[in-house]
Amino acid sequence: MKKISLLVASLLCALYAYTQQSLKGRVYDLYTLSPVKGAGIYSGDQLLTTTDIAGSFSISAHYNRLLVKASGYEPQTVRAKDSSPLILIGLAATSYNLSEVSVNAAKPRSNLLLPQSVAILGRKELQRNDGIFPEYALNLIPGVRMEKRTMAGGQRITLRGYGNGTNFNGTGYKAYLNGIPVTDAEGTTILDDIDFSVLGRMEVIKGPASSLYGSGIGGVLNMYTLKPVLYGTRISQETLAGSYGLFRTNTRLEYADDKSSIMLNYGHQNYDSYRINSASKKDFVSFIGDFHSNEKQTFSVYAAYNNSNDQLAGQLDSSQFAQKKDTGEVPYLKNKGYVAFETYRAGLSHQYALSSHVSNTTSAYFSGYKQSQAFAAGLSSNIAQNFGARTAFGLSFSGRTVALNGTVGTEYQKTNSFKKSYALANAVQGALTGDLELSVMQYSLFTQWELKLPQGFFITAGVSNNYIEYSITDRLTNTANPTHKDQSGHKTFTPVLTPQVSVLKTLNETVSIYAGISKGYSPPVSGQVVIPQIGQVNTDLRPEKAVQYEVGAKGSLLDKRLSFQMTVFDMEIRDKLTSQAITDNNTGTVLYTMTTNAGGQQNRGVEAGIAYTLEPQHPHVFSLVRPFVNYTYSSFTYREFKSDNNNNAKTIDYSGKKASGIAPHLFNAGVDLESEWGVYLNTTLHYVDRMPITYDNAHYADAYTLLQAKLGYRHDLGRHFSLDVFAGSNNITGSRYYTMVFLNANYTAAPPNIYLPGPYKATWYGGFNLSYKF
Repeated sequence: MKKISLLVASLLCALYAYTQQSLKGRVYDLYTLSPVKGAGIYSGDQLLTTTDIAGSFSISAHYNRLLVKASGYEPQTVRAKDSSPLILIGLAATSYNLSEVSVNAAKPRSNLLLPQSVAILGRKELQRNDGIFPEYALNLIPGVRMEKRTMAGGQRITLRGYGNGTNFNGTGYKAYLNGIPVTDAEGTTILDDIDFSVLGRMEVIKGPASSLYGSGIGGVLNMYTLKPVLYGTRISQETLAGSYGLFRTNTRLEYADDKSSIMLNYGHQNYDSYRINSASKKDFVSFIGDFHSNEKQTFSVYAAYNNSNDQLAGQLDSSQFAQKKDTGEVPYLKNKGYVAFETYRAGLSHQYALSSHVSNTTSAYFSGYKQSQAFAAGLSSNIAQNFGARTAFGLSFSGRTVALNGTVGTEYQKTNSFKKSYALANAVQGALTGDLELSVMQYSLFTQWELKLPQGFFITAGVSNNYIEYSITDRLTNTANPTHKDQSGHKTFTPVLTPQVSVLKTLNETVSIYAGISKGYSPPVSGQVVIPQIGQVNTDLRPEKAVQYEVGAKGSLLDKRLSFQMTVFDMEIRDKLTSQAITDNNTGTVLYTMTTNAGGQQNRGVEAGIAYTLEPQHPHVFSLVRPFVNYTYSSFTYREFKSDNNNNAKTIDYSGKKASGIAPHLFNAGVDLESEWGVYLNTTLHYVDRMPITYDNAHYADAYTLLQAKLGYRHDLGRHFSLDVFAGSNNITGSRYYTMVFLNANYTAAPPNIYLPGPYKATWYGGFNLSYKF
């Protein structure tokens, strides 16, 4: 009997010990992987505990299902497994707050503590419109302007007035997708093959960020694909259709648990377009996976294949644009103009916390594309391969009142490209006119440190040393072309140091002010480095450089419901690249043109944004009411800037003129509404001021206003199905506007063709997103 009693007592003790076992976990941001402090862990409506500064928590293990809530994040429901020694829970930010930003790849920081202007777009903001065309979201950000040459490609992004020096693709800023550079080693950014419909987050750093990212005076665009926000397996079908043959589908498989998350997506997009010879067709396949081997390290994998074809109709002159003509340029139409890309990307990233003081993030990537383009006067066929790596060590040393956090790292990138060009007339290919092999290498060494001092002061200082090297081989230089000018050559630019220093003061836990100075640079592209007419490399060419002075304030008030950011800046750009005419000394005839550094530009501006977010705990009608207003003022002028560097009677001095392509005033406003029954409404108003489009300010593009709206309904159908149906309209008032305008055209002869028109009347779209969770 005594033995039985001992056995029963032992079993009771074991059972009691089992019930007292604790489940440990950590809550983190899905995109920055930084810990989420203060997240509530619930069982039903009962609050069990909250996470500490490291995002960690510990609770009893007998709860089968847990609900995780945190301010500024989407809630997450997870199953608690008794066998799990540690459960990792990722949350997706709603972006309606000053959330974490991955500006520092080794150690993400709160936007409140960043001494520079950074804008964050989450999934909700990216899907506020149709979710396909990113300009509707990016152009709501103060100081940001996105234009496009085709229906879904040829994007040009201007940040704080910098980046519109070319009418094709993007220069002057650096873009990344899941840590893989989209910008090649030359400094050219092509976005035709980016599937914007599956992006879950965008970060826009405005102004030079060279101390961490190398080249790019305008700033940095970080893009991240969508990640699973629900634990378990889910399949989704998204379908959208609209005016002018717009049709888009996404078929997606997602899986997530406490150790891994994966997403596989196939997307097809077709748009017949509102213009002649302007149809667009795209196919996308993408895979992303995050794997947590333990709480100290995470492996991330990204792979994508994209195929796109956008037709080209050319531009309209000002008269055709004013009369809302549906026409194109005859040479483009005869050549059946188009631009086609076939692209692949693959990258692997590893984050590892070596200790509480040292961490490392290392990524390697490989990408490439094949481009074919038929335009007014020829046909180009390019193949490019990009590869490189980036590693950054995060160092953290904390004391009672003083803390020091730093980053030390390096980034390497190389682009090998093969560029062929042919004559083209009436869509019939002619002789080979160009055959270049180009190898560009760019790498940087960088470090940046933040010193936290008493009384809420933070001092940030950093510097990078940047190297660029070009090697060009002209394959048309052979015995069969005795008169051909050899364009081969090699140029190594002098290394460029780009320092940054700033001071930030937190006034309280939710408001900060800052002031900073940063330097940046943008290298010339290969077409500017080579002088093809004489077959020489332009050895005197220098990268454009800039110094930016910035003062700002950011934060939230009224119990974090009212968020705001305001920035005043002065960016001084020198060594601007412009063309120089080389003439015959006797006759004055222009023999050829070359690129040279001539003059500068001063960009002074104000950027302000404010939003009020009301989310009642016990809503009667609306669960979210969020009005917002953004404003940009730009006073950008040329300084000692001339038409060329000849300094003769034909040289024109544009000093004091307004910078072309910059609207003095940009205004955005909108309201986001969500009801407790699942109905939601997004409305936006976008105003672009009248702006000069030539150096001499003799010609202007008219102002315009765009009104957009989207109405939808979200609802869970039982335990497994979720449905989102919606309908919307763009340009509701039928404004005449342009999607891009070519700058600094020649008006001395026939009126130049410069306008890419938007739809002349309102366009409509509608669709549904249906998902099933196993």
